[in-house]
Amino acid sequence: MNLLESCVNEKCKVLSIDLSDDLKQHLCDMGLCPNATVCVKRYGLFKSSVQVQIGQRLIALGKDQARNIEIRVA
Repeated sequence: MNLLESCVNEKCKVLSIDLSDDLKQHLCDMGLCPNATVCVKRYGLFKSSVQVQIGQRLIALGKDQARNIEIRVA
């Protein structure tokens, strides 16, 4: 299951991130890394983007990025 397939306000655990090393490191610096617990807060129009909460931080991701983040419901 990827991040775009989760429901709003559903807590998820990140299993893997299949993105370029630079982008993966950037997301890890913001707290979005494997084993992190995230909560989807909202989707953009037609799921063009997704906003996730990690702790107190909100991060917006494009749909192409979100598709490459594997999760499982926590």
